[in-house]
Amino acid sequence: MRVLKKQIMFFYLGICFFTIHQFSSAVPTDSLTGTSPQTKAKYNVFPIVMYDSDIGLGLGGKAMIKNRFKRQESLDFTIFASSKGEQWYVFQFSLPDGEWRLRKPYLLAWDFCLEWDKLLKSNFFGIGNNSHNNAFQFPREYFKIQFTLSHAFTPVWIGDVEYRFLHYSVYDYDLSWGTLSPDVPGAQANNVGLGILRLRYDSRDSQIHPLQGMRWMVSVSRSTRWFGSQWEFQCYRMEWSIYRELLLGHIIATRCWLQHIDGIAPYPELSKIGGSWTARGYKADRFLDNAMVLTTVEYRFLLVKNLGGVLFADAGRVMPHIRRLTFQHWHTNWGWGLRYYLTNFVVRFDMGISKEGSRIFFNFGQVF
Repeated sequence: MRVLKKQIMFFYLGICFFTIHQFSSAVPTDSLTGTSPQTKAKYNVFPIVMYDSDIGLGLGGKAMIKNRFKRQESLDFTIFASSKGEQWYVFQFSLPDGEWRLRKPYLLAWDFCLEWDKLLKSNFFGIGNNSHNNAFQFPREYFKIQFTLSHAFTPVWIGDVEYRFLHYSVYDYDLSWGTLSPDVPGAQANNVGLGILRLRYDSRDSQIHPLQGMRWMVSVSRSTRWFGSQWEFQCYRMEWSIYRELLLGHIIATRCWLQHIDGIAPYPELSKIGGSWTARGYKADRFLDNAMVLTTVEYRFLLVKNLGGVLFADAGRVMPHIRRLTFQHWHTNWGWGLRYYLTNFVVRFDMGISKEGSRIFFNFGQVF
């Protein structure tokens, strides 16, 4: 039965790839960097048709429109719903578009995002690097509004000021499970307001599908009542990623993330390992704590025009404090995936494999 479900997933993925060719009106680029001149409005539409054992049959779509109003802006929409109860809606607006800004000095740019996600089958595994796996699931709703102002001091040095407001609602969990309880921070309806300062160095040749360059970022986040939050904590984060094209269409990409939280944060805001964006062989938010380290190596290669593959390995761990960082008891996984490159975004399919089993992820954008 499990093999059959994976075959169904591949079948639906093939339908989506075929549908892209029929309905996408974007002009493809030769280098897959998405850097063709923005002289006309560009559109990409991608239907979401997938099956997953947790969320069931999912239907929806993603659309991106660039330069519709001749201001180099972009509008991004995602609508998704599944037979087992997940609902996911995202709207993003950027002026100018992030790909257009790349390696250009500019005075001011801004990004706005609205996102709502209701998941009937979320998990909580406890706090700590040695938390135990379980199958207990409960509903969790999530709403985010985010506004970011950016200034490019030089073509590669950028500063950001951001405000982010989040509302979490967690309910219908069973105290007899012995996992989640009202004593766990965030195990109820709560608000988080964050003020964020960020400094970036970005020499990549593309945000959509980088072939060469480096990205470095350091950020400081503050959650206080002044920002509409019920929690008082600070978050310090550093990321760096390096991209090297070895041969035409063959890229090695590496990353390292470090994060530390001071204060008391709700559990959805803790440092985390596991899921589509971190360690892809583990369930989402599998390991939680105040601090984390994560490393990834990816080998990306082109299969046919606009369709690529990837082999990857992720490794990381969480800890109570960044000073407790060690190279012992890391959680590792490996896997493979497919990438479909459109002019305006990347469609991503990954299968991660770890000692806890295999996980399938279908999403948009490169992991880093």
